[in-house]
Amino acid sequence: MVDIHLCQPDSTKSCAACCGIYNYVENTKPALLKRFEYRDALFSKVKAGELSLDGYRDIVRHREDGRRIFKTIYSCEFAGFVDGEKKRVGCMLHPMVTGGCDLRVHSFYGREICDGHFCPSYQKLASNEASIVLLCIDDWYLYGSVVTDIDFVKTFFTIVQNSVGEEISPAVVKSAPRLAETLKSYFSLKVAWPFRDTAKPRFGKYYFVGEEYDIDRIDYRRLGARVPAYDPIYLSLSSFFRTKDDLDRAHTKIDTLIKGFCDEYGKARNGHH
Repeated sequence: MVDIHLCQPDSTKSCAACCGIYNYVENTKPALLKRFEYRDALFSKVKAGELSLDGYRDIVRHREDGRRIFKTIYSCEFAGFVDGEKKRVGCMLHPMVTGGCDLRVHSFYGREICDGHFCPSYQKLASNEASIVLLCIDDWYLYGSVVTDIDFVKTFFTIVQNSVGEEISPAVVKSAPRLAETLKSYFSLKVAWPFRDTAKPRFGKYYFVGEEYDIDRIDYRRLGARVPAYDPIYLSLSSFFRTKDDLDRAHTKIDTLIKGFCDEYGKARNGHH
């Protein structure tokens, strides 16, 4: 289990994935930014005593686009910005946001569930993996997308660690800006992947139909290819390849980032020691 608080790790980013923010049909960063800015202005009236929590909830439910990718996962109307700089998202009812008063009893899941929930990343990510993600991302939207996608993170680290022959050191990454930039380029594929499947509701490797979901599979046989080592990455990126050429271009993109990281890591490691 990682010993870092992944939800609110520092002043530049945070994660509110468990609040369902990526479960909205309109879940791009601009769409969520607009949603949270509206909530921020509305919730300021609650703080000023001009609007009740029930009033706030009713307005949000009636005026926002509430369509969800997976209907069984609730998207909380009290998720929003929790700092004045609008760099962190989280629960606007949390006592650290309200100034000491715990209002989470008014949320859909209630205080006890929200207070005691830790996502699988706390158990599945290694400490060095979590630390390096924190080092390389300073944006709430990208951070939440990446830190909760265990396959996307661990497949990268498994491949590069097998290649360099040791566990990737956060200290080495921190000492080499080019390493951090390469990692950020890889992580940013979560929001800028040209082979993303838009034909059906997707969230990483999962696709949804109403209240049912399944894990997607890429038909490599149709493309005349074997299952590649990068398959977990392609699935995490919700990929669909129309042709073998698409798959080859995707392979080149990932391969260039991974090999570039490994080459640079060797140089940085020698310089660091």
